[in-house]
Amino acid sequence: MAIMTNRVLFVFLAGILLLCGCKDQERCNTPIGEARCTIEPDSPLYHSLNTVGGYEYLIGGYRGLVVIRTALNDFICFERACPACHEVAVEASSDWGASVLECPQCGSRFSSYTDGIPLDGSATRCPLNQYSTTFDGRSLHIY
Repeated sequence: MAIMTNRVLFVFLAGILLLCGCKDQERCNTPIGEARCTIEPDSPLYHSLNTVGGYEYLIGGYRGLVVIRTALNDFICFERACPACHEVAVEASSDWGASVLECPQCGSRFSSYTDGIPLDGSATRCPLNQYSTTFDGRSLHIY
């Protein structure tokens, strides 16, 4: 009888964990959109990208893109849709600039220098979606 009770309890707890896992997994499925574009980050059009640490919001993706210059020849690009609040776009932090991206709705914060990992807030398990970038010395290709 005790073995049967333990099995029922195990199946019950496993089911709860599975349901919780699915809910978290669904939250991480942030929509993404088309992000294929090419810009010249050293042009006056993108003056904020002319310096390391600078960033620009671009049209593309699902809720827009944020491109950050992390070194002289290195850039990183993220989907702006918050993983917890898909319809809300993250913004550069008023305190930390583009090194921390924040959701104005749920308060989740993400590190842009460590692949968009969450620092705190509702989206603590879900990083920002990152797009690939290639810089040839003149043009930045985002895809």
